[in-house]
Amino acid sequence: MTPPSPLACTWTTPRPRTVRLTVRGELDYDSQHLLVRTAREMLAAHPECRSVRLDCGELAFCDSSGLAGLLMVSRLVRSAGASLYLDNRSAELDRLLRRTNLLDHFTAPTAETTHRRQDS
Repeated sequence: MTPPSPLACTWTTPRPRTVRLTVRGELDYDSQHLLVRTAREMLAAHPECRSVRLDCGELAFCDSSGLAGLLMVSRLVRSAGASLYLDNRSAELDRLLRRTNLLDHFTAPTAETTHRRQDS
């Protein structure tokens, strides 16, 4: 049996008004608070942020508590006036999002995003 991989969260600012939040390891009951805290700190450090790219490429595992953490991050990002994008999702994460009817929540453009695109 493979030992659990602790969650690590890091963030960078690849472009103005865009922050990339990278998660590595297992997102579960014991670790989801780290993701939420990191997102809160990141948004406080970059109030001008309008796009949060959550890189899930190295996410090894996500359970229902991890999913709750993702939802909390989504609420934080939206309340800051930004959009959240889940990048590099695994098939397992997509399956979890589909089973819980949350895939569209994390992947469909919001009305605000659509409105901004039309104004451009």
